[in-house]
Amino acid sequence: MFERVDKMTTERKQRIDNALQDEEIEKVIKECQKENGECMKATSSRLRKKFNDQSVTRVLNRLRTRRYRGNKYQQKGTNEILNLLKGLTNKKANQELYSL
Repeated sequence: MFERVDKMTTERKQRIDNALQDEEIEKVIKECQKENGECMKATSSRLRKKFNDQSVTRVLNRLRTRRYRGNKYQQKGTNEILNLLKGLTNKKANQELYSL
């Protein structure tokens, strides 16, 4: 009637459930951000009621960290691309100058 459940199996199921829950929360937050430019208080409070406060806070912090890291890396990549283009245009101009 009652089966013995392995502790690892229980923890694994809880992690999977938390991951699925986080994905659902993240999907709703991203939709709200696309519509409004930011996550609205009503959306986050509705999610906090449906799920729990800790899960919603964790997802919001994760998204904030991704946005910060993404902007930093995008800016770095843009600067590298601009420097590469400047270098190529300078080489092209020098080649044309010396070929005359």
